[in-house]
Amino acid sequence: MTYYFSRVRLVAQLTRNEWLRDLARHGEPYRDHALIWRLFPGDGLPRDFIFRSLDERTYYVVSARLPQTQDGLFEVQSKSYQPRLQMGEWLRFDLRANPTVSRREPGKASQRHDVLMDAKRRAKHLDEVPLAQEAAGREWLMKRAENWGLAVQPQSLMQDGYRQHRLNRKGYGIGYSTLDYQGVAQVIEPDRLCKALQEGVGHSKGFGCGLLLIKRLE
Repeated sequence: MTYYFSRVRLVAQLTRNEWLRDLARHGEPYRDHALIWRLFPGDGLPRDFIFRSLDERTYYVVSARLPQTQDGLFEVQSKSYQPRLQMGEWLRFDLRANPTVSRREPGKASQRHDVLMDAKRRAKHLDEVPLAQEAAGREWLMKRAENWGLAVQPQSLMQDGYRQHRLNRKGYGIGYSTLDYQGVAQVIEPDRLCKALQEGVGHSKGFGCGLLLIKRLE
């Protein structure tokens, strides 16, 4: 199956487009979500793309279809995306993720929780919270990286940019958090890593999470 990597830039003037002005009222996460969906028309089709916002006008998108740009809102540069990976090679990676953990209370169904807020609730003392949250964020990525085909070098792992997001649209509230990770890793399963690069990792992919970026170390 062919995938595409695209650099998308919003070129329309926000103040001159009624649809864009309406989106802005619902906040940045929903705006980004709706903008990128617009590139992939087709009622009822499942989402077959992931994206990452770089700034308020620029995005990276990985998709199973070429983005469609007939309405003049965007400038798009696309190329075929079939990563060629070698076992044992070293990469630098960058990921914006929605780290969650499942907890089950007696008599209730399992529910997903924000990893950092879960760590805060479980800390016994207030002064333990920062270290507990840092450890929880690291553990979330380290536990999953091997399933993505990566062996992360622990001392290289950095995490920052934690944000909580709340969307309200058509009477429904959606809450999620994001955390940015950077580090160095070795390829241990090229096929798994290729799948992770093309299909994304973790939750909230429709809201700009899960696009794993890599660069070979020189």
